[in-house]
Amino acid sequence: MKNRLFACSLAALLSATAALAAPSWTPLQLGIAGSSCQIFPEETDVVGLRLNLAASRNTTVTGIDLGLVSLGDDIRAIRANLFNTSEMHFSGVEVGISNYDAALAGLAVGFFNSVAGDASGILLGAFNKANDMTGLQIGIVNQAVSLRGVQIGLINLIDDGPLTFFPVINMAF
Repeated sequence: MKNRLFACSLAALLSATAALAAPSWTPLQLGIAGSSCQIFPEETDVVGLRLNLAASRNTTVTGIDLGLVSLGDDIRAIRANLFNTSEMHFSGVEVGISNYDAALAGLAVGFFNSVAGDASGILLGAFNKANDMTGLQIGIVNQAVSLRGVQIGLINLIDDGPLTFFPVINMAF
């Protein structure tokens, strides 16, 4: 408890100092407990390295994103966290237990990958779900509303496909 209080106090002090300069971007962000306990406010763009000791939230991140929980709107990065969330768009490579993106261009590797909108690239995980998928899904269960590509897995579902269900391999173009 004392360590968390110290860490949050340190982050608050650094945030207060950073707020005086009010930078529009930073090369380094350190997040301890989400937007309430990180060095720079969430509106500050990160162009470089973001370390999520517990969680961080920034509107835009470009570069490398590492830690436990990654939250943001527009992420263009290589990111490895236990849980990854992009509320607008993700571009790059992401690795985590759970990856949730509003839209994706790149590679997502995780136990559970979910893309609410357009996905272009590769989803590799036990459970993969995408709305409009262009590319490849590899997993135990793969689901897409529409697909221009290939699904490889035990259960492959394409809601608007020529074959809505097909085991092992399914495709639509």
